[in-house]
Formats: sequence, C-alpha cells, structure tokens
Amino acid sequence: MGDFANTIRRQAAETMRNVLHREVSQRTDPLLELIAALLEDGAGGIHITPEAPVTTDQWLTWNRLVTERESLLVRSMTRVLERERLPLPMGTDAMRTWAARLLLITLDCLGLA
Repeated sequence: MGDFANTIRRQAAETMRNVLHREVSQRTDPLLELIAALLEDGAGGIHITPEAPVTTDQWLTWNRLVTERESLLVRSMTRVLERERLPLPMGTDAMRTWAARLLLITLDCLGLA
C-alpha cells in the first residue's frame, strides 16, 4: 500500500477511537469502518451530503462489495487515495463529505457508479 493511503488509514483509526468513540476491528480496514460510521444513518440507509450525494443503489453496491469483495474494494480505495490525495478533514460534516466522495470515486473507478 502507498504511504499516503497508510497515513489516512492511521488517521481513520484514530478518528474512530478519539472522535467517534468506537473501536476499530483488527479484521476490517479502518477506512471501511470510518466510511460506514460516517454515512450509515442507523436504519440501514445513508446520510445524504449535498456536496457528494450517494444514492441508495450506490450505498447498497458499496455494502455488497464490503461483504463480498472487500480486498478488491480496499485495493481500489488505496489507488484512489494515492491518485487523488484526499486528506481526511476535521469535523464530522466535512468527514462525511470526504467519505461520500471517496465512496463515489472508488465506485466510479470500479465501473459501478
């Protein structure tokens, strides 16, 4: 994995612990956990961000990839992070927009957007 992506993963794990007060599973990529924590609305739906709206179909596709093709999804996210250099912002709203953008760009790279 690239250095930039690894830095973002460490920041994601720290954000999960220190900001969202959730422990990160050793078996799951911290980026996947952070994206789910930021975008999941608690009822199986998604928080919509006006700056990067994610449709229900895109959210369902993402979650299917998390469960069925996690390694492909992680590799694709890594490539997106290394290419786009998307820094993890501060503040929940900004992080939510960041998570939605990462999700959308990754799905687009996989031809699934």
